[in-house]
Amino acid sequence: MEATNEEAFASSDDGVIETKDGTIIVASAFPGQQEAVRDRDHKFLTRAVEEAYNGVECGHGGPFGAVVVRDNEVVVSCHNMVFINTDPSAHAEVTAIREACKKLNRIDLSDCEIYASCEPCPMCFGAIQLSRIKRLVYGANAEAAIAIGID
Repeated sequence: MEATNEEAFASSDDGVIETKDGTIIVASAFPGQQEAVRDRDHKFLTRAVEEAYNGVECGHGGPFGAVVVRDNEVVVSCHNMVFINTDPSAHAEVTAIREACKKLNRIDLSDCEIYASCEPCPMCFGAIQLSRIKRLVYGANAEAAIAIGID
């Protein structure tokens, strides 16, 4: 079912944009600029979801993708690598953080944002915090993933 932007999204004064069913799409620090932020975030979330599909098609891991962005440019785009690496910690977000740190040659990612196809697990939240990433945007919430058998 398709919906127009007006039907699909509701904005609040605090900059949170959510679907009519309550799923948070964007948590913006820029009240009054939700439309531009939503378009930008949609672009990078779409990339994260594409990564999730790529990972599943390759048999690398579960359907999760993550993109690290710096200055509106993609630093890295990764998917879950648990199966291919035989590593239960190789979630998309952790893999993206590892790759971004290598690419930027530093562990402080405080000038970066991360986009995840799904709400990060506690381990990934920890990695996001430790890397000092300034902003997280995710697509599906954890309950939605669990509801379709992905945990």
